[in-house]
Amino acid sequence: MKRRSRSCLFGLILLLALSLCGCGEKEKEPVTITVIHAWGGTGADHVAMRDIYDGFQKENPDIEVQMISMPAREEMLRKVEDMIMVGNMPDVITFSGMGQNTTYDFIVKNNMALDIMPYLKEDKEFAANISRTNLNYWTTDKGQLFTVADVLSLSGGYWYNKDILDAAGVKSLPKSWDAFRGMCYKILKWANEQENEVKPLQTSPEGYLYFMDQMLLEDEENQILWKNQVREVLKQLQGIYAYSASENAEYSYLDETRLFNEGKLAVYVNGVWGASMISENINARYALLPTFSQDAVSCESACLGYVLGNSQNEQKENASVDFLKYMLSEKVQKRILEETEQIPANEHVVLDAYKEAMPRLYQAASLVLGADRKIEVPDNLWPADQKTYFTGNIFRVLTGAMTPEDFQKRLGKMRTTENNSQK
Repeated sequence: MKRRSRSCLFGLILLLALSLCGCGEKEKEPVTITVIHAWGGTGADHVAMRDIYDGFQKENPDIEVQMISMPAREEMLRKVEDMIMVGNMPDVITFSGMGQNTTYDFIVKNNMALDIMPYLKEDKEFAANISRTNLNYWTTDKGQLFTVADVLSLSGGYWYNKDILDAAGVKSLPKSWDAFRGMCYKILKWANEQENEVKPLQTSPEGYLYFMDQMLLEDEENQILWKNQVREVLKQLQGIYAYSASENAEYSYLDETRLFNEGKLAVYVNGVWGASMISENINARYALLPTFSQDAVSCESACLGYVLGNSQNEQKENASVDFLKYMLSEKVQKRILEETEQIPANEHVVLDAYKEAMPRLYQAASLVLGADRKIEVPDNLWPADQKTYFTGNIFRVLTGAMTPEDFQKRLGKMRTTENNSQK
């Protein structure tokens, strides 16, 4: 009888232990989140980003990810707007480097975006993985944070074909705009003498937007000195345009990239991210745009990144935050750098480690990061409609089809309307 009692007692203890153990190891309830992104194209970087996204699903089998892949940012934005209209706010929106826009403003204004700041306060590791640039720009006056970028936008310069500059006798890179025009003149003169097809530059409308910002942002507060300087800057741009030949508003950075890769352009205006788009056959280097002050000025920005839905569903929100943590983790950030040549936002990923493996990207990124002063990229400074008007009409001004006065007046009205709408 004593043996049976002891056996029964042992069985009860074992059953109780298993029961308690089961409670401690209770599996998470499965949850489904919707993620929409603009990496649905066929390019190598698009394929790589989709594979990185798939990795989250593999590491988190308790979270089912419904991935909506769009081929471009504009199409993704329209899809998001359609989903919001029918009350189907995605759990994760990847704005992929867009600047301020009405869709983001609408989401935040209507309490549809999740404030990420409370999660940062609870998780120091997560907070340390978010760039200071992101926090400085996107943290609201109330201390809220509604978007986090997984990469930084580094620009404020141009790529140049060193072989062309050497052949044309350009001995030093220009620090002033007068010297920049002088460089273009020297290249044009050499090209005419050699009777080749090389042009000093053939800048896209977006490139002229970078030129304009560099000329306007002479103060340190990132405030465009709109009233007094725009007309003078437009005249400066006309002087640069004399060495270019593009008059079609449909001409884009893709056309400019192609011509540069064919060895037909000496200067190619783009950000650091352009490194992966340049042919290995081109001896390309990066240089900062000149300034009136001759100070080294560059763009280091965090544009719109991930916005999480304020679904009021704790499971969904936690799963969405887990997705963001995954994208900002050092392991994934290294993959983004190595597989797409985007600059990771996580400051724990040290670029110096890639000096030998990615020399072109390293040279450009180091130059931008080491500049005396930083300004924002146009995407963060220009309202979407104003930027669209600029890129659609700048060639009309540069070719004389529209007066600088009319162009400035129209832009000024759009700016006033935008400022009033934000009050």
